Amino acid sequence: MKRVFSLLIITILTSGAGYKGTLPDLENEMSYKIKSQKVKHQPIQTGDNEPSELQEVPKTNKEYVDIIIKKSRTSEYVKDIQPIILILDKFKSYIEDEKDIQMFNAIASNYIDHAYAIQLKYAQRPERHYASYRALISLAESAKESAMLKSESLIYTKYMPYSDNGQKYSQSNIRNNNEVLLKKIYDTLYVLKNLD
Repeated sequence: MKRVFSLLIITILTSGAGYKGTLPDLENEMSYKIKSQKVKHQPIQTGDNEPSELQEVPKTNKEYVDIIIKKSRTSEYVKDIQPIILILDKFKSYIEDEKDIQMFNAIASNYIDHAYAIQLKYAQRPERHYASYRALISLAESAKESAMLKSESLIYTKYMPYSDNGQKYSQSNIRNNNEVLLKKIYDTLYVLKNLD
């Protein structure tokens, strides 16, 4: 029954629908807007009737390059940050995948070295006041502490498993440290990726 009803509706809607009547004569009605005179432009000719030669671009002229070509306005600081974003993406995945301590320490060391290079380069520049700069330096300190904690845990857990000092190197404490570091990495990545 539903099928018959739907076919009946489709037949009614699609049959006999269309325009009946005559179309307006637009040419007569709009003739006042149509200009009867056609303007012909003469081609530009050089004095000797040969095609004109194009001038070379003045690449050595600094004003031309800055104004006309509009070279990239990306700052040096943003360019220096780009490799750090890639390192932090790897660092984040190493923590989430719970890589072994050697891989963790390698990527942490790589990040710390890059952050230290940024710190040396921009310590006396206005960029040192940027939130991204402060986040980089703070994260480098946290990564260093976390790497040291993991390395020490390999050594000291054998000797202090039941003492209060051994609690610092427990798996739950290291997991908590990883979560705090991972949150800092996410926050720093957010700041770095939104520099523009």
